[in-house]
Amino acid sequence: MAALAYNLGKREINHYFSVRSAKVLALVAVLLLAACHLASRRYRGNDSCEYLLSSGRFLGEKVWQPHSCMMHKYKISEAKNCLVDKHIAFVGDSRIRQLFYSFVKIINPQFKEEGNKHGNIPFEDKIASVKVDFLWHPEVNGSMKQCIKVWTEDSVAKPHVIVAGAATWSIKIHNGSNEALSQYKMNITSIAPLLEKLAKTSDVYWVLQECNDSYERVLQ
Repeated sequence: MAALAYNLGKREINHYFSVRSAKVLALVAVLLLAACHLASRRYRGNDSCEYLLSSGRFLGEKVWQPHSCMMHKYKISEAKNCLVDKHIAFVGDSRIRQLFYSFVKIINPQFKEEGNKHGNIPFEDKIASVKVDFLWHPEVNGSMKQCIKVWTEDSVAKPHVIVAGAATWSIKIHNGSNEALSQYKMNITSIAPLLEKLAKTSDVYWVLQECNDSYERVLQ
């Protein structure tokens, strides 16, 4: 009886479904998923990695997995191919210097963290024609403003990518006072138009300062 019921059920299914109908169902499912994805991107914006830093979880030590975005760990050859004939500038304090070292070590894992920590640090891979510079500007002040202003001039070669940020030193030196915060706001406001102008020709990223005490140890 069981075998008979199975055969009858199989015939019934085959009567309604065929290879062709299965393909049609699969196509409809794919189209629905694509429509949902496009609607989601239209609603949330074109950046599928919008949660890159704001939302995700750690899969293991130093392995961050953001929601709605797949991270790719670049090999040395891949990184060099992406950065051929590029100039990247890191401008800021100790936090930005750490980002500089992490970035350079993707291109050259043997690159050593040595030399004057409170000074400019150059890096160049002549074979891949990649240039990466760290420019020491621990505070948002006239010195940083002048550095950025030079790049806004038409006759000056501009970095293709600029990663900037500074706040830790201002917080530390001035004890996080309200006066220091007011001055910081004034300085960042005066620099903002220059960054906006520079963003028309370069990719500009400003690294925000976390509101906790964990950065005190990087002031060295």
